[in-house]
Amino acid sequence: MTIWLAVLAGIALGYVFERGDFCFHSTWRGAFAKPAELSLFRAYLVVLLISTPVVQLMIAIDLIDPFIPAFAWKATILGGLIFALGMVVASTCITGMFYKLGHGMLGMVLALAAWVVGDLVTYRGPLSSLRESLNENPITVSEGGADEVATVDSLFGLFGIVGLVAVAGLVVGFLVWRSPEPFSARAKLLGWLPLGLATTAVLVIGWLLADWHGFDYSFGTSGVPSQTSRWLAGEDVGSMWIPLGLVSLIPGALLAAKRSGTLWVRGESGPRYAQLAAGGFTMGVGAGIAGGCNLGHAMVGVPLLSLGSISATIAMIAGVGLFSRVVSR
Repeated sequence: MTIWLAVLAGIALGYVFERGDFCFHSTWRGAFAKPAELSLFRAYLVVLLISTPVVQLMIAIDLIDPFIPAFAWKATILGGLIFALGMVVASTCITGMFYKLGHGMLGMVLALAAWVVGDLVTYRGPLSSLRESLNENPITVSEGGADEVATVDSLFGLFGIVGLVAVAGLVVGFLVWRSPEPFSARAKLLGWLPLGLATTAVLVIGWLLADWHGFDYSFGTSGVPSQTSRWLAGEDVGSMWIPLGLVSLIPGALLAAKRSGTLWVRGESGPRYAQLAAGGFTMGVGAGIAGGCNLGHAMVGVPLLSLGSISATIAMIAGVGLFSRVVSR
C-alpha cells in the first residue's frame, strides 16, 4: 500500500506539472523578464493562497501532523541562492528535470545524475561538515516551556496568518484583474488558473495520502539520493515515501505528454549538456544546504508557514532575478 500511495501521488503531480510546464525557474525568470511573463507566477500565488489556509486547517483539526522545516537562516539563505544559481545555469529546477524527462528531454538524465552527485557530496561527502555547521542552532520559539520551530503563527499568532493570507489575496486579486485572459490556456498547456487549482488539489491530497501512510511530509527532493543510497546499502532509512513519489513524476509526465500530444523525444547540444550537468550539480548542493528545494520549500514548506521555507524561497526568487541578469550580460 505504501508503494502505491506514493506512486499515485507522484504520478498526479508529474501529470499536472507537465500539463502546465510548471518549472520554477521559468516561474521566477518570467516574473523578472521585460516584458514580464506572469502566467506561472500567478499559478504559484494561487497555490499559496488556497493551500496555506487548507493546510493550516488540517493541522488545527489534527488531520495531519507535519514536519516543519527549521529556520537556520544561514543555511536557507545561502542554500537558496546556490540553488537559484543552479536553476539559472540549467534553465530548469529539480522537479523540472523529472517531468521534462517524462516529456522526452533526454538531456535531463545527465542533469539528474549531476544532481545526485551534488546531493551526495553535500549530505555524505566533503561538503557535509559545511552543511551541518550552517544548519546548527536554528531559530526557535519558546512555547509552553518547550522550543518550537519558528513559524509565522508561532511568532505572530493568528494576526500574522490572517495578514499573510490577506496580502496574498490582494496580490492574486490584482493579477486576476490585470490578466486579459484569466482562464485561457497557453497553447496546449493549462492556463494559470486551472494549473494553480490542479496543483493545489494534488498537494492537499498528497498531504492526506502521506499522513494515511504515517509519513510527516508530502513532497521534496533534498536528501533523496543520500537516503536512497543508504537504503540500497541495506541501512534502515525509515519511509521511502518521498523518493517513490519523486521518481513517479516521470511516468506521470509521460502520461500527460502522450495524452496531450506534447511528447517530443530529443537530445541536446554539447554546450547544453554541460549547462545541465553544472546546473544539476549546483542545485543538488544548494538544496542539500538549504534542506529543501523549489518543491519541498516553495510549495510544501511555505503553506506550513515555516520561516525556514519562506526564507529559502525568497532567496531562490532573489537569486534567479540576480543571476539571470548576470548571465544575460
